[in-house]
Amino acid sequence: MVALMMLLGVVAWMTLGSGDRSEEFGFANRSGAEAAGTEDLPQVTVAEGPRAVSGLQAGPAGEYASMGRVFDGTGMILGEVQVDAGVPYPERWTLILEPSKVAPGRDKAVTRRIESEPGQRDFELRDLPMASYRIRVEADGLAASPQEVALFKVEGYEHMPGVNVVHATLRLVPIASVQGSVRQASGDMAPGMPVFLVDRTQPNGTRLEAVTDGGGGFRFADVPSGAWLLRVGHPVLSMVTPLPITVGLTSVAVDEVQLPPLATLEIEATDEYGRPYPGVEVVGYLRGTGTGSFRETTDAFGRVKVPYLSPGPWRVNATHAEEGRRSRMDLTLAGGDEVLREMNMR
Repeated sequence: MVALMMLLGVVAWMTLGSGDRSEEFGFANRSGAEAAGTEDLPQVTVAEGPRAVSGLQAGPAGEYASMGRVFDGTGMILGEVQVDAGVPYPERWTLILEPSKVAPGRDKAVTRRIESEPGQRDFELRDLPMASYRIRVEADGLAASPQEVALFKVEGYEHMPGVNVVHATLRLVPIASVQGSVRQASGDMAPGMPVFLVDRTQPNGTRLEAVTDGGGGFRFADVPSGAWLLRVGHPVLSMVTPLPITVGLTSVAVDEVQLPPLATLEIEATDEYGRPYPGVEVVGYLRGTGTGSFRETTDAFGRVKVPYLSPGPWRVNATHAEEGRRSRMDLTLAGGDEVLREMNMR
C-alpha cells in the first residue's frame, strides 16, 4: 500500500506541470526540417501506470494493476510515425483514430481522421474523451499495424489525473496483396469460405479477413510486410494446416488450398401443419471433442443451407422467439454428406 501511495503521489506531482489542456486537438507543428532543430515541445505530463504498448495492455503488478478504470474526463494521445530502414519516408500520411474493437470504455471514444502536413513525423491529439481507442496510420503504399490505447482514471482515485497522456509509436511498412483460391475435397471450388491472415508476431493482434468469391478465389488488397499465417474457415481453428506466408514489397500468390471432406446440412423448418416456417433462428454446434458452429435464419421458404461443416455429432436448436416455438435435433454428419432434415416447430 505504501508503494501504491508513492506511485499515485508521483502521478499527481508530474501532472502539476502539464499546463492548459483546453486547446483543440491537433498535430504538433513539427515538419522534417523543424524536427531537426531545437524547437521546444509543448509541455505534457506522461502519467505513470498501465498503458498500451505495441497494442498490448501492460502495467505494474500489484494493487494498482487490479483497480477498475473510470472513463471520465479528457486526455491526450501523442506519438511518432516511423518507417522501416531503407523505406523512404512518405510526404504525407493519414492518422485514423476510432473506438477500440473490444476494450471496455470504447462506447465513449470519438473518431478522428486527420491528414499530416508535408514531412511531418509526430502528432498530438488533445482534449480527447477518456476512453479506449484504436489508432492507425496509412500512407501511399504503406500502413502501420493498429494499436489499442486507453485514457482512464483509477476507480476510487477519480480526483487524480490517472492515465491522461499516452505515447504511441506507429511504424509504417510496405503493403502488398495476397491472393489464392480454396477447393473442396470433391474437386469443386469453395465459394463463400472465410479466409484469415493472422500476424505471426502478434497472434492476438492484427487480423485480416476475406471471403472467397463464386470461383473460390480470395484476395487481401493491403497486407503490411511481415510474417503471417493463412487460416481457412476460422481465425484460430483452421480447417486446414495454417500456411506461413511472408509478405514483402511484392504481391504474393498462395498455392491452392485443399479442404478436407466436409458436410452440407440443409434444414427445413415447419409448423404443426407441415407448412414452411420462415424467420426461425437455427443454431448448431459440434459436440464432443470437435469444434464448429453456425447460426442462420430460415428464408421465406423455411429453409437454410449450411455448407463446410466438420464431420461428427451435431446438435441443432431452432427457435422463433416472438412466437415462443422451439425444436431440437441431434445428428451425425460424415465427410461428403449432403443432408436435408425437417425440424417441426412447436
